[in-house]
Amino acid sequence: MRSPYAYHRYHTRHAAIVGGENVPRVVADVSHASITEKEQLTALGHIYDPVTDKWATTDQAAEFLYMGASPLPFMAPAGTRQLLDHATWLSHDDQFFCAPMMSVQEYLNASQRHTVMNVVACTTDELDNHELLIRLHDDVTVVLCLTSHHQSYFRDMRSALDVLAAREVSCPVILRKGLSAPSLDVASLYAATDIGGLLVEGYGDGVLLDVQVNGQAQFDASVRLAFGILQAARTRMTKTEYISCPSCGRTLFDLQETTSMIRAQTDHLKGVKIGIMGCIVNGPGEMADADYGYVGSGPDRITLYRGQEIVQRNIPSAGAVNALIDIIRTDGRWIEK
Repeated sequence: MRSPYAYHRYHTRHAAIVGGENVPRVVADVSHASITEKEQLTALGHIYDPVTDKWATTDQAAEFLYMGASPLPFMAPAGTRQLLDHATWLSHDDQFFCAPMMSVQEYLNASQRHTVMNVVACTTDELDNHELLIRLHDDVTVVLCLTSHHQSYFRDMRSALDVLAAREVSCPVILRKGLSAPSLDVASLYAATDIGGLLVEGYGDGVLLDVQVNGQAQFDASVRLAFGILQAARTRMTKTEYISCPSCGRTLFDLQETTSMIRAQTDHLKGVKIGIMGCIVNGPGEMADADYGYVGSGPDRITLYRGQEIVQRNIPSAGAVNALIDIIRTDGRWIEK
């Protein structure tokens, strides 16, 4: 029986690198885009160097590229797998390093499947199919790519995932959500509420977002948003995290300017949490789970913390950022950009 008051990640088996003890994976939906050049994948975290003819990946690189019916016209970056519509996959030259994305009926009727991973795109309404549930229970190669078209996405998805748990269906689940919004901020709000809510309850082995702003696909923003939600849910740490107070009359420095200044020098420190607080009154409590703290303690004065421990008290603000970096360096957590 799952407790609603404690975090427990729902246990799933693994298929390839999805599920099990793996961190949640990110799938980039580029089926709407026309990818013809290697440089176009830079926005997805895969950087091509034409001089060495090699790929480099950032900490926020999508592991899977959903290409639909249009495979990449070049070899995919190392460690990345294309997902192709089933009919396209059947005629593709490389059926091992590409994997099929199938509808429920395609999956149930397919005479040819991948030997390692088969992704089934499914809605919550389709989970009342008894044959499908049996296959999902028994097939160790299947990854369920689940979405809901109901207005209450979170509630409907959680109910469906609870049904899978009750049926002891332990296949990995990619949480999929399509969003059409007037701005990226609005899309981010809905995605964070729905997908983030499921992640903090322990569900989800991957995220696939398809964000469209005013009818235009935002595949690069979708990937960044997916990684941001995973980090906020504490399920996958890929970047520096900043905890900042909302500012009030006690704030002793320009919060936005100072946050931007600290971010500019530290945003490459993967997994480090830095609290930036305007005053010493509530600041230490609000940044309780931060690794380091930068707190206003008086006019032109800053107090620096390691966790909840004061390291330097009432130092001039002019040298406070460098002093913060020195503390991080002393702890062995500093790396050069």
